[in-house]
Amino acid sequence: MHLNPRQIEAFRVVMMTGSMTVAAELLRITQPAVSRLIKDLEADLEFRLFRRDGNRLIPTQEGTILFAEVDRFFAGFDRIEKIAANLRQTRSGSLRIAAIGSLSLSCMTEAIRQFHADRPAVDVTLESLNSLSILELVAGRHFDIGFAQVGGEFPGVDLSPMPPVEAVCVIPADYEIARKPVIVPEDLRDLPFISLGKNSPFRLKVDRTFEAAGVRRHEILETSLAASVVAFVTSRLGVSVVDPFSATAFASDRFVMRPFRPALTFDILAVTPSHHHNSRLSNEFVRITRVLFRQIHAANSSAGDAA
Repeated sequence: MHLNPRQIEAFRVVMMTGSMTVAAELLRITQPAVSRLIKDLEADLEFRLFRRDGNRLIPTQEGTILFAEVDRFFAGFDRIEKIAANLRQTRSGSLRIAAIGSLSLSCMTEAIRQFHADRPAVDVTLESLNSLSILELVAGRHFDIGFAQVGGEFPGVDLSPMPPVEAVCVIPADYEIARKPVIVPEDLRDLPFISLGKNSPFRLKVDRTFEAAGVRRHEILETSLAASVVAFVTSRLGVSVVDPFSATAFASDRFVMRPFRPALTFDILAVTPSHHHNSRLSNEFVRITRVLFRQIHAANSSAGDAA
């Protein structure tokens, strides 16, 4: 016995509406056509599905049992269609993200919030790691995408530059130079300075800038986390130059952010596995993150230009 899908569909709609006429309207066919589909289905099944009580259609016991199975089938089919639509619209699935600490505590939080707002069914994982670990783990496909500070190439991954953002100077609010609209290296001469660790690519940029300006800093401590740098500045231990994400994430009335000149860019690369077709989810998350980077850059550039 081979069941006709059109017959099954007609049976389901008649069961749901209790009327051949209404079923015909929903199926966009004539009422006699619906009646014929039901009769042919009953002939194939060799049992009745309905009995008439005046103008009413009453399902038989066999019809009721069959409808339960048919309805489960259509519910599963509807579920498949919904999942397919969600995948097409990047609204379901999973996304594994790795990012350096300064982004994990700031920009990634906002990017995930925006990403998740339209995709609540997506299972998102965020891990905070150093740049080398991000490269290695993305290459091994333990993560779908990473955001790292790197120089050169690395086997097994593709690197895509994110929009550059400008670093800011963070200063305790009661320091005299906090009144200045823009900070230059000379302003920080001999002030207590808090540095990132020597293995930070951004630390190297800061060091070279002060060396080129011939300005000596009074470096009192260093830390590997930009968040810790901001915390030390908040505690009035000294000044620093950091990425704008960390400064904004831990904003406080106890310190101020000022544009730093010459401009120092905080360069981040999106890291994805080589020879691998990136998912719609990965591409959409990178798009959201790029927009956030551009917004931060525009805000800092406007502040510097206004000054």
